[in-house]
Amino acid sequence: MKNCLYCCLLIALCLCEPAYGQLSGFMPSTMNVAGIAAARTDRWSAFHNPASLVQQAAWQVAVQYENRYLTAELSTEMIQAAYCNDYVNVGVAYSFFGYGKYSEMMAGITLARRFADRFSLGLQADLIAVYCGDNVGYKLTGIPQIGATVDITANLTLGIETFNPFIQSLPVNEQQIKLPAIYTIATDYRFYKGLRWDAEVSYNTLENFRVATGFEWQAIEQLCIKLGAYYQQYIIGNLGVGLTFKDLSIDINAHWHPVLGVQLATKVGYSWQ
Repeated sequence: MKNCLYCCLLIALCLCEPAYGQLSGFMPSTMNVAGIAAARTDRWSAFHNPASLVQQAAWQVAVQYENRYLTAELSTEMIQAAYCNDYVNVGVAYSFFGYGKYSEMMAGITLARRFADRFSLGLQADLIAVYCGDNVGYKLTGIPQIGATVDITANLTLGIETFNPFIQSLPVNEQQIKLPAIYTIATDYRFYKGLRWDAEVSYNTLENFRVATGFEWQAIEQLCIKLGAYYQQYIIGNLGVGLTFKDLSIDINAHWHPVLGVQLATKVGYSWQ
């Protein structure tokens, strides 16, 4: 009975909230407002634009947990770590989604570098594994991610990225689980001290366009407030807060889906020289 319920939830998730591809939740969300990450260089969001790995801190680690619609089986756990230096920045990340009978795992390694203080380029190699029960076992495939950011002005950054540009698939028995190519362009505009406006458009070759926008306000040094929304078949609102205590950061985000309910995510990170 529980397995049937989980299957129904996965089907509803695929129908009502298009994911990146026909897998249910292998792509961890970013903690930036409205899930916008392609143009942000102030923080690294693993499995999003690899060119965002250009922070000043030499070392950084973070763990993230997100839950969909108050159902434990629809949760994603992620861990990331990175080392930044004057030559090439290196990051590694791993995420897990699923339960005993079905799970999706994703591991990646990122290389990124900033050039002339205005342009950054990043490459990421991802390994995706899907477990479909004892009869099928694990199925694996590898895909690349490519991204870049450029500072148009001192206050405006443009970011572009692509996920799975060669449109690879995941073989399961005699079928192929299609993985889409995703193309994203975004802007990050810091038009007032402590206030930024982000906007992003992405095209998924298997799903609809995703359009997102939102504001982040650094109310005080320790507190950031996030308010945004995105459209992907439905209009989904986003409210979040970010807390910073010197080298420690804590982010909490909530998304409201009009059909499926609330999606909650939290991320704890630590960075040091």
